[in-house]
Formats: sequence, C-alpha cells, structure tokens
Amino acid sequence: MRNTKRKTFLTIDNAEELTGVHYTLKHSGKMSGMQSLSTSCLCNKNCLSRVENSNLVCSHCYAQRQMKMYKNLEKCLKKNTEILTTKLLTDEEIPLINAAFFRFESFGDLNNEVQIVNYFRICKRNKHVKFALWTKNPWIIAEAINNGESKPRNLQIVYSSPYLNKCDNKLNKYPFIDKIFTVYTKEYIEANNIEINCGAKSCLSCHKCYIKSKVVYINERCK
Repeated sequence: MRNTKRKTFLTIDNAEELTGVHYTLKHSGKMSGMQSLSTSCLCNKNCLSRVENSNLVCSHCYAQRQMKMYKNLEKCLKKNTEILTTKLLTDEEIPLINAAFFRFESFGDLNNEVQIVNYFRICKRNKHVKFALWTKNPWIIAEAINNGESKPRNLQIVYSSPYLNKCDNKLNKYPFIDKIFTVYTKEYIEANNIEINCGAKSCLSCHKCYIKSKVVYINERCK
C-alpha cells in the first residue's frame, strides 16, 4: 500500500515557542519585506576580532549599531547564537517558511559547524524557498561538507569580502561559493569607476543574491 503520510510543519510562531529560535520577520531599509534568521556579531569571536581594524568592512558594522539601539533584538540574537551553535534542529522543530526569499545572517556570521548544519537542514526542509547565506567564514562550511554534509540546491552562499575596496576572491579555494559581495567607499568608487550593482535597492524586488545567475560579483556602496 502506498504511504500517504504527509509531512507536518510548524509555523514560525510555533517553532519559536518550541525551540526559542527567533526568526526576524520585519526588516527596514533595503531589507524591507524580507525574512531572516541570524545570530549576534557580538557573540562571534571572528566578528569581534575584525571590528577594530579600519581596513575591514566590519569597522563600519551596522549590525552593532542596530543592536545597541534595539536591546530586545540583541537579546534575541544572543539566544539564537546559544541555540543554533549547540543543538541540531530536528525536522519537527523546523518551521514552514512562507516566503519566496530568505536570508541567513543579517546581523552576525557563522560560528561553528553545528550552525551551518542547522541552516542546511532549514533549506532542505523548505525546498520551495530560495535562501542566501552571507559569511566571511567559509572554512566552517568547508568543514561541514568535508564531514559529509551536502550544500542544499536552494541555497546561494555569498562570500562577504572582509576588506573595504577590495574583492577577496575565494572562488577557487571554496568552490561552493556562489557570489562575492564587496563594499566600496564613495571615494574609491569615483576614483576607480566601480560599478555598484547593489545600493539603494529593495532586496525583495532585486533578489540577485538569492538566485543562481551569471552575476557573481555584487558591489555595494559603504553606508
């Protein structure tokens, strides 16, 4: 007899109540209308080591500014870090995401292998959604893949260049990277005629970071 048992899914609200993991459903600015799942850059040793270096884009970190303004956001992201880096979510704990596009890490970055495996599981549980992950720590993804994990087909991995005004091309070293995101200052853009293809746009309407295409290099003006 054919097995007609259907998968059961949690809503995001139910999943948050069950697991404590907070999904950000309301963004502003160019992220308006988008949904995301993030951890805290203030709990990430790699983020903290970069923020004092003026040559790095992390010295202009908007996530830190937002968390200082919105203490409840900081509290939620800290809790996300604690959960997502120490516990593997089961299928029953992963919600059905009602969105066309979804972002991992709007405010933080990868901490360890447990975290990226959780993101992989969320993608595979929601095959109808196009996901994108921003990270400056691709070696963590490499560790997971080397240990037998497979990158989901509906996930675009966006390597975020750590340097201002310099595209840090890691495509050859990490072939799972789909796009490279680099931030340039106004002065450098004008002096070197840099094409900005990410700026004061809506991520929801643009979504070039979320889909596989010939556009590999994404350039943004420093805010």
